[in-house]
Amino acid sequence: MQHSTGKPTKAQQVRLDRVRAMPCLACEKEKVVQPLPTEAHHLVDKGTRKHSGGHDATIPLCRWHHRGELVEYMSGREMHLVYGPSLPHKREFIACYGTERELLELTDERLKQDQAA
Repeated sequence: MQHSTGKPTKAQQVRLDRVRAMPCLACEKEKVVQPLPTEAHHLVDKGTRKHSGGHDATIPLCRWHHRGELVEYMSGREMHLVYGPSLPHKREFIACYGTERELLELTDERLKQDQAA
């Protein structure tokens, strides 16, 4: 898969794997009983990932909160009611969960805590 950030370094790949192993930050706040698998969302500033920190600026989001991808048996309205707003609805997402930069700070903090433990 080709991205503007290029291939991750070994250290960045470790971070990406650790981020994907974390729970979705939005699902966690919504107290979702059965969260969806987590993906690493790259922050995008100025229209490109490269200016946002690349692979070092990633947060854990499930496929619904990240891309607005539906679970096969639920409508978008049902997903919104159960899981809350998804990132494609950015204003509502930020109002509920905070900015992507705030979520990045939380992610980085948790990764440091896990590493120290």
